[in-house]
Amino acid sequence: METTEKIVEAYVRYVKGWATIPNIRCDGQHEIDLIAIDPLGLERYHIETSVSVSQSFSRLTTRAFDPELVKQRVSMAAQRRTLGFFIERKFEVAAVKEALARYGFAPGGYRNVIVTWDWTPEAEATAAGAGILLWSFQDIMREIAASIRHRRSYFGDDTLRTINLFVLALAAAEAKEDKPKALQNGAAPAASAPSPDAPFWVYRNWIHRRARLHRASCGYCNAGAGTQGTQGTATGEWKPFASRADGEAWLNGLGYADVRVCGMCG
Repeated sequence: METTEKIVEAYVRYVKGWATIPNIRCDGQHEIDLIAIDPLGLERYHIETSVSVSQSFSRLTTRAFDPELVKQRVSMAAQRRTLGFFIERKFEVAAVKEALARYGFAPGGYRNVIVTWDWTPEAEATAAGAGILLWSFQDIMREIAASIRHRRSYFGDDTLRTINLFVLALAAAEAKEDKPKALQNGAAPAASAPSPDAPFWVYRNWIHRRARLHRASCGYCNAGAGTQGTQGTATGEWKPFASRADGEAWLNGLGYADVRVCGMCG
């Protein structure tokens, strides 16, 4: 089982919450990468994965599939990146359909899915016409990262545990890059003199990459002292602004996805 196939199964099982069976052997040396069942609606899926990040072969195409060319080393990679390859060698093979039937996948009772890095517009249109779903491996990785980014639970699945460690390491690296240099060794900043005359303040948390604009009188702000009585901690800081416009400009220039005006005082 290839690494990409393991990642796809982890996504289907732990993110989507579907039941899965991988690597089903079929007659004639054929194999099904993965079947899945959504326990809520009982929808069934036959999933095949083929991922390449090579610029030449990353996209699924509608080029003509040739059973003879796919045997030749020089043309094999391009042939395996065609929609016709999946239809003729993965989905419409009699031995594959017989194996699927043994698991209750009756003709017309399940969806075929191709997981790939990217595809051409023509491939997308042709796949849709044939009732084939195209899943982006890039989107799958992003969804996995988003689903486990803030979890602290232990994962028994080796693949998901490895991805979880990578996501946590990436988040730590991003936080370190965003954190002022004075804090990168874990030291809290020296408390700066309060600015009681500043009417607006922005609090940003560089760990979670979010920020809020407050009025100085807000109970969450307290003229930049916050609820902890300090303008800076190891996880974030308060910044004073002479006007709302200045605060909003700085807020929107942070590049964070989670920025807005305080819902209490805004």
